[in-house]
Amino acid sequence: MDKFPQSVIDMMNQGGSTVTCLPVQLDTESEQAWQSAFFFRLGGQESQRDIRLLKKATGPFAVGIETDIIEHANATVVLLRLQVFTQKENPLIGEVLLTPGGAETHYELLGLLGEQQTLTWFFSDQNYQVIHQQRQPLSKEWQEEFLALRSEAFKRDSIIRLAGKYSAQTAFAEVVSNYALR
Repeated sequence: MDKFPQSVIDMMNQGGSTVTCLPVQLDTESEQAWQSAFFFRLGGQESQRDIRLLKKATGPFAVGIETDIIEHANATVVLLRLQVFTQKENPLIGEVLLTPGGAETHYELLGLLGEQQTLTWFFSDQNYQVIHQQRQPLSKEWQEEFLALRSEAFKRDSIIRLAGKYSAQTAFAEVVSNYALR
């Protein structure tokens, strides 16, 4: 069984995150293409049923993505709320926060999501061992949504920069401070 790439493990450990979106280079039809992909790390008692279901899966699970823009005084934070229906009544949920005006990678992630034809999801256990992965088509509507989010964040952040108030780190830290681990 494969593990997440070391760069993904390092990033998740440094940020203390259990869900992230990163640009990856995937081998698809004998050409290597960069794409944004989602990585979920599951652990603890509350995730045991999800881990079992993911390990036994023979096909993709239904997914849902909700997006929002958090208009902080110092920067725009893009929220991607992910739902994976491992259990219909109790989906696996994760949120990814991006500051496309402050982190070049975050800007790039939204751009890739706006161009790629498929979306790849990777799931691991507590030790980063891959227990399931799936790839699904990415509709034109979703591609347009990701590009619109990037554009809106960029425009808003440009105005904040002109006012001399821009700080992606401050905005990100204040948004994250509202989260609590279960």
